[in-house]
Amino acid sequence: MNISSEGGRSMPDLDNQGTVARRHGSVLAAPTFSGVLLALLFWWESLTPTLVPRPWAAQAAVSGVCIAVGYGIGALVGHGVQRALVRWGDSPGPRTRSWSWLLLGVGWPAGVLGGSVLWLDRQNDQRTLMGMPPVGWSDVVPMVTGAAVLAALLVVVGRAIQKGLRALDRRIRRRVPGRLAAPTTILLGVVLAVLLFGGLAFRGVTELASSAYGAMNEETAEGIVRPEGATVSGSPQSLVPWETLGRMGRDFVAGVTTADELAAFPGTGGPPVDPVRVYVGVRSADSLDARAELAVRELERAGGFDREVLVVWVPTGTGWMIPEAAEALEQLYDGDTAIVGIQYSYLPSLLSVFLDDGLAVEAGSALFNAVEAHWNQLPSDRRPRLLLFGKSLGTAGVEAIFAAVDARSSIGNLVARTDGALIVGAKHVNPIHSQITDARDPGSPVWQPILDQGRTVRFLNRDPNQRPPGGAWSAPRICYLQHPSDPVSFWGVEALWRPPEWMDRPRGYDVPESARWFPIVTAVQAVSDLVLQLSPPPGFGHDYATDYVSGWAQVLPPDGWTDADKERLEQFLGQGTAGESEP
Repeated sequence: MNISSEGGRSMPDLDNQGTVARRHGSVLAAPTFSGVLLALLFWWESLTPTLVPRPWAAQAAVSGVCIAVGYGIGALVGHGVQRALVRWGDSPGPRTRSWSWLLLGVGWPAGVLGGSVLWLDRQNDQRTLMGMPPVGWSDVVPMVTGAAVLAALLVVVGRAIQKGLRALDRRIRRRVPGRLAAPTTILLGVVLAVLLFGGLAFRGVTELASSAYGAMNEETAEGIVRPEGATVSGSPQSLVPWETLGRMGRDFVAGVTTADELAAFPGTGGPPVDPVRVYVGVRSADSLDARAELAVRELERAGGFDREVLVVWVPTGTGWMIPEAAEALEQLYDGDTAIVGIQYSYLPSLLSVFLDDGLAVEAGSALFNAVEAHWNQLPSDRRPRLLLFGKSLGTAGVEAIFAAVDARSSIGNLVARTDGALIVGAKHVNPIHSQITDARDPGSPVWQPILDQGRTVRFLNRDPNQRPPGGAWSAPRICYLQHPSDPVSFWGVEALWRPPEWMDRPRGYDVPESARWFPIVTAVQAVSDLVLQLSPPPGFGHDYATDYVSGWAQVLPPDGWTDADKERLEQFLGQGTAGESEP
């Protein structure tokens, strides 16, 4: 930098200011020092573990986004600092800049190498705990390369957007007074972003998803044939036509536990009977209320109100009814069960949350209210025991029916109207789940909250060292199955600005000790966890295939049921060997 003296004050060379302006104006310009420095910090922090192990592709995506965000923040801060230094005439000289770049040039390769070593070590510790195959150096090369390429692309896109906003600002300043120009530019930029991404992009994603998954909903999985038994929907005797059930509904009713399968496991009750499975698809009736009404009539036709146990089941976004959970219940009660569910969407839960927000709540309320109204009309000594079940997005539909002003009021509503509930992998923002977590007894961790010494509601998992609450568990019982490593239950948008509570100590048995919070980076890692929620083996993450026998047996055990019976049924079903995978 050339310095000239004018009136005793050092002034920066105008040519240097012009160079700065040109450097910030090109989308392919050389990177800024401050941007590269903060990008290195964000890269390092992106490699820390969270709740779900990340394969190289997921880590490349997380790191690439974090590097780009770190670069953008660093470049913005650096630009402000540089302008201030130029104004004060105290900008660093060429020698200082050269040494700074030299140190950073050494720091980046060292950071990449050191970070890669730590990533391998921490990921493999977590994978060993969960019984997953390890990652190796063959995964590091594509991970680092992919992160670098993605980060570069995102930086170029960001610069292009910045250049467009500057061009818009120049045009506005020709027509708008100086003080109003900047707010006008910001307002127009926000409006354009909302129209482009919140309008056109949202509509495009909605139409694309509806078209793709709508077509899948009309398909029938290989090997699935129409059932003949009168106790299931879609059969020749059913009020619900087979072709209207949708793919998930056809899978559910066709997979009903057979008489031979029931006979193969000697239960503790009487002779096996054919289970009732009722399902109403999105094409079976025009509205949620109409589907709920049809489901009640179908339950009555199939004999569902004459069974020992009746479960109102809120499915996931696609309409998926978890087969392991249904089979566990039917074997537990020798088939003397009825399960009823209605489909409210055919989109995967991650999409349904954004595109069909609230439908799970409406569907759960419509179905439960319709079933309960008929159930209340039955003589008290002829009513089946009424249970609720939901997993993931379906838990929102279970909880919202009973939510009140606080945890104890909500739980009181639930036990007053049901004989129990099994709630699996509840969403972080669910009303009752949040109330219980916030009102938990002192000393109980967020991953296993205890309310009133576990008198009515308990959170269970496969922790070998888990201690039951001190009090007795009275009926009706509410059971939450919740793994400490389940991202659905613990990640929220607040991870952007504060550490999540699952990072508090003591941590869950399957949560890495090296996990730590860093602004923005942790939120990006949270998105990866949610996408990969079903990638860990059963018993970890959002995969509960190992837990359904224990869950049902805790909520409403048959007379004479023992822990030995539970272990025997788990071994018979082989639950947890394959894991869950929402089709």
